[in-house]
Amino acid sequence: MVTLLSDRKRAVLILAITAILTGFVESAILVILAQTADALATGAHRTHIHILFLHLHPSVGQLIWAAVLAVSIRVLLQVPITFLPPRIGSDKQAGMRRSLFHAFSRASWDVQARDREGQLQETMTGQVQQATSAVFNSMGLIASTLLLAVMLLSALALNPLAAVFIVVLTVFLFWLLRPLRGKGVRRARELSAAQVRYARGVAEAIRLAEETQVFGARPAQRRRMSELVDAARGHLFATQVILRLAAILYQAVISLLFICALFVLYEIGRSHAASLAAIVLILVRASATGQSVQAAYQGLLQSMPFLQRTRDAERRYLESSPPVGSVRLAEVGTLAFERVGYAYTAGRPVLSGISFSVEGGETIGVIGPSGAGKSTLVQLLLRLRAPIEGRYLVNGVPAEDVAEQDWHARVAYVPQEPRLLHASVAENIRFFRDIDDRAVERAGQLARIHEDIMGWAEGYETIVGPRADAVSGGQQQRICLARALAGQPEVLVLDEPTSALDPTSESLIQESLTGLKQQLTLFIIAHRMSTLDICDRVMIIIDGKLTAFDTINSLQQHNDYYRSASALAARGSLV
Repeated sequence: MVTLLSDRKRAVLILAITAILTGFVESAILVILAQTADALATGAHRTHIHILFLHLHPSVGQLIWAAVLAVSIRVLLQVPITFLPPRIGSDKQAGMRRSLFHAFSRASWDVQARDREGQLQETMTGQVQQATSAVFNSMGLIASTLLLAVMLLSALALNPLAAVFIVVLTVFLFWLLRPLRGKGVRRARELSAAQVRYARGVAEAIRLAEETQVFGARPAQRRRMSELVDAARGHLFATQVILRLAAILYQAVISLLFICALFVLYEIGRSHAASLAAIVLILVRASATGQSVQAAYQGLLQSMPFLQRTRDAERRYLESSPPVGSVRLAEVGTLAFERVGYAYTAGRPVLSGISFSVEGGETIGVIGPSGAGKSTLVQLLLRLRAPIEGRYLVNGVPAEDVAEQDWHARVAYVPQEPRLLHASVAENIRFFRDIDDRAVERAGQLARIHEDIMGWAEGYETIVGPRADAVSGGQQQRICLARALAGQPEVLVLDEPTSALDPTSESLIQESLTGLKQQLTLFIIAHRMSTLDICDRVMIIIDGKLTAFDTINSLQQHNDYYRSASALAARGSLV
């Protein structure tokens, strides 16, 4: 709890001081009310108040004015109590979400790629929402505990025996409810995990909605989602029952206390009626505050699994953050692999012993059977992953030592599957970068998509992306190519850019790539042999090894795999 609010010490101090003052004021109000009621019942004009060494004999009128003043002060004290917790809670929630996403954005691609669908979304929404309850419960626990302490001190000043009795009872109640609190924490931990599984299921259902319709899997999908919903429902039900059961048990015991206090008042008689009535009122108010302490503490414990999951996710992202390079990169001269190897699982290499050197301005093709390691090679080239073995050199310098800002300014990528924002075409091409309209249009022209865009009613302001108006796969791919070219990169990596395109779109992409030849270094992961026509050299990756790297003419003459692939392509088949 201390670390949870450590960055808001001033606000917590104000809250604590306010709670202490509120406790004293509330105790004064209860004493005044008891004394005034006793005076009115007996017809006395003055009352006698004895608190420790203080002896007062106020009139009824003075008591009434004192009560009005005390109530006014209490109202003023409620201002910080009303505004501080929401302010701190909302700030902490925003801070947790901001920190979590910043950590995710800094995480290595390897960790980002391992996250299940919906996991980050659920952590940033549901888990953080529940974790915020820990903040509110912490502040509630601080305020209620201090208020309870002040009221017990007030009761101690009036009657030490009664105050000791309520303290002992409060400690006993906390001990009695300990097993229930432990069960609540376990259930909350299970609820946290169930909510993450539910979010993953929702994200997967959205992604596979088309296939679910086509294959008639909707009933099975509904059953699966119902199971996830029921699991979360069961854990939520249990946590809420435990919270309410603790409150009911606490309230029942406190009610018994109140009955005991009334019995004591009856036995002692009228001689101490006013002071005993004040003690009873204070103890009853303290009991309600004690219930708030219990509820806040129980809620805090049950919020902790959500807070812990959020912190674990943030720590996992930050720990995976790749080292930040400092070597400035004026231009990309050469890119080289020296016996590079990579494995997703220890002992099962995806790439091994890859060595090559590429000069600036070359156009390089990469081919090989499915599962050969081509996509992993792309991720290594883009520094999304770091080699487990060997070295990746840029201008003779280890790639990880190059400053990120320079690297991102000079290297771009077009994925096999186009991914668009739900935004305008211009915003999709800019992709969160500071690129002016002229550069956006220039990129559209280089990608051979400009004419299509100008034919749309809104031009570059046309909204595209998921759930937007239909844009063909070829147009989406060319928008992604324009995005890559908008920053005027020196290195462009394309992962099978024409594998799923119609002949017209493929021809336009080929035309774009031909126009870019020698203007920048191109790596083209090819699925269609026709894509290789513009390449200076071609790599052949088989079983994670670089089996050949030469010109097309040389490969055609000396490489069996290339000749076989060319023959299949000539018959209209794919590699």
